[in-house]
Amino acid sequence: MTRWLVTGGTGFLGTHLLKALEPRGDEVIALGRRAVTPAPSARFHEADLDDPVRVRAAIAEIRPTIVLHAAGRTPPADAYDLYRGNTMATVHLLDALRALDQPVRVVLAGSAAELGPVPCEHLPVAEDYPCRPADAYGLSKFLATSAGLAARPPLEVLVARVFNPIGPGLPATQAFGRFAERLCAGESDPLTMTVGDLDARRDFIDIRDVARAFLALADRGRPGLVYHVGTGGSRRVGDGLDELIRLSGRAVRVVMSPALAGRGGPSDSRADIGRIVAHTGWQPQVAFERSLAELFVGGVEHNGAFHGPYE
Repeated sequence: MTRWLVTGGTGFLGTHLLKALEPRGDEVIALGRRAVTPAPSARFHEADLDDPVRVRAAIAEIRPTIVLHAAGRTPPADAYDLYRGNTMATVHLLDALRALDQPVRVVLAGSAAELGPVPCEHLPVAEDYPCRPADAYGLSKFLATSAGLAARPPLEVLVARVFNPIGPGLPATQAFGRFAERLCAGESDPLTMTVGDLDARRDFIDIRDVARAFLALADRGRPGLVYHVGTGGSRRVGDGLDELIRLSGRAVRVVMSPALAGRGGPSDSRADIGRIVAHTGWQPQVAFERSLAELFVGGVEHNGAFHGPYE
């Protein structure tokens, strides 16, 4: 039987990967820093990827055949935490897997931030576009995926470079999660929301489509390659805010802050998904509006609790 290991099993992506694996009936193990109850069909193994000795012991005990590496850190973590949680954690994991001296397929979670700003004439951006990360997060992810792609047999490593995941459970560290959290708060109307650049466009993809992409790549992806995981299109951040406000039914005053707008990033970002479609048959399925609706409903059901970044 295939033995799956999902790192970051308590995080945004990790929890959706565990749900996507349930119908397969394979053995599934979630790895994370905190002992929690994962999906019903998975068991949990507590280990911190910051600790190479503990990671090696955990991997030697688990002996996975497929690893979905979703653990990592996202902004607003500082540079040290980003390099430790993304780059070094990935190196520790790969070293531990290499010590098994057996074939292991590994799908690493990459990020569109690895690319840095891409001129509009090169959009949608393909996997062979040169990476020029513009911040510590992008560089930490680029170094992590570079370590994975440098791995040699018997490891079989490929990268799912994810663009802008949204949907149920999106943390408040991300724009739509932050907007939804404010809209779910008990403040009286009219609610004043201070925002950054609402005209920026991003390739927003539902987290459940991302989870399906990881499984498709584990089954049919080619080792040594990067695969862009997005929709191939982009939407305004402001369109998402408008939809969340509509869902809330609240009176909202939106104020743009020049200071927040200056933190933005590229004006547009969208992925060329031709490679993953051609190699695996995967296609995004969940509409932008449905992702936002289920994000908002989830926050209402949990009393406005929007959880933290990948664990």
